[in-house]
Amino acid sequence: MNVCMRITFKCTWDEMIARLEHNMSTNSTSHTSWAVAKEDDHSLIFLANITDFAALNEPMMNEDQIAWDTANGCEYTAYKIETMNA
Repeated sequence: MNVCMRITFKCTWDEMIARLEHNMSTNSTSHTSWAVAKEDDHSLIFLANITDFAALNEPMMNEDQIAWDTANGCEYTAYKIETMNA
């Protein structure tokens, strides 16, 4: 996994997970895997192995997604993760 995002939101947990599942399934060529860890009912940690950042940009930055994020109070903090070699 090479990306970590902390996402906070005002919608329900189920609505947020459904949106993530939709976005990731419609753009399956951009990643090889992803996982979510629940912090609480309105925040999560998203981990993903992104293989094509340009391809991921379209579903994450289009007008529909920006409107959805605004309406649901989503805030993203993204981090790049690198492997630590011994």
